[in-house]
Amino acid sequence: MSSYATLKIEVAERLATVSMNRPEVRNAFHPTMIRELTLAFRELGSRKDIAAIVLKGEGKSFCSGADLGYMKAMAAFSFDENASDSEQLFEMFWAIRECPLPVIARLHGHVMGGALGLAAVCDLAAAVEGTQFCFSEVRLGLAPAVISPFVLERMASAHARRYMLTGEIFGAGEAFDSGLAQFVGDEASVDAFVLKAVAAFKFNGPEAVRATKALIRAVGETSDWTKRKSMTTQVIAERRVSEEGQEGLRGFLEKREPKWRA
Repeated sequence: MSSYATLKIEVAERLATVSMNRPEVRNAFHPTMIRELTLAFRELGSRKDIAAIVLKGEGKSFCSGADLGYMKAMAAFSFDENASDSEQLFEMFWAIRECPLPVIARLHGHVMGGALGLAAVCDLAAAVEGTQFCFSEVRLGLAPAVISPFVLERMASAHARRYMLTGEIFGAGEAFDSGLAQFVGDEASVDAFVLKAVAAFKFNGPEAVRATKALIRAVGETSDWTKRKSMTTQVIAERRVSEEGQEGLRGFLEKREPKWRA
């Protein structure tokens, strides 16, 4: 693994935990953190010894959005500089969304501005009761532009429209109702939910999980049923003849555990 200044990364028992580690500023991101998150998810996603990744924040909050100093610098950027900077931000979200491993966000404290993009690109998100969410961009005369395709892929459009346009703070319950979070509970129950999800990922065929995540994305990105037919029939045929698929089927028929659970 590379060395990171803004992240704490731990790998144990096939689980990688990526912790944003700037608690003094509620894990607000700036160019260094953006680059490091992009690199970390690309590196971890290429590893075969990991079954899942948990994304969390150290300290009192998950992430409060953009760092104040970063925002001050952006105010002086030219149009071209802003465009280049925004492309780097998009690449961070894209790297997490496209990570072949399942990614779980553990949300607490504050999830503000761009942090909602981080929550949206994860496959699952669990929020601690009392967590506050806000699309704060419109309050600053800006727009939640870069995060919008990722958020609209996750949240119900009526909820996203309301909160993006009003900039109002909403809670974990509303995040759950909108589809942004898949679980809400106290600290202990959120941790239990995360561990249960990780255990499920470890139980399943590792290559099958990767193939299924890619399939979900691909099917969602086309409305052409001819393409869907070709894509889905090819994937199931590949899985059936794969070494892992053959082992899983043999294990089922022989009433034994497949080798990846041994």
